[in-house]
Amino acid sequence: MDDALVAYNAGRVDEAAGLRDPQIAEDPEVGADYRIGLLDGRIAAFHHLAEIRRILGVEGSLYERPDDVTGS
Repeated sequence: MDDALVAYNAGRVDEAAGLRDPQIAEDPEVGADYRIGLLDGRIAAFHHLAEIRRILGVEGSLYERPDDVTGS
């Protein structure tokens, strides 16, 4: 159980860093837990960005018109 939790947490941390360790992902014992951690990390990042967009009142892409951010 401890190995599964460590692998899951490693997956969340790697997703937050924008990384993926294929060796751990393919491991027969903890690979599935690592991949679930990656997915949960990706979902958490999506929710954080959605909340930022809501707070800023942005509809559409945050990166659609970068020149408009400064008001020029």
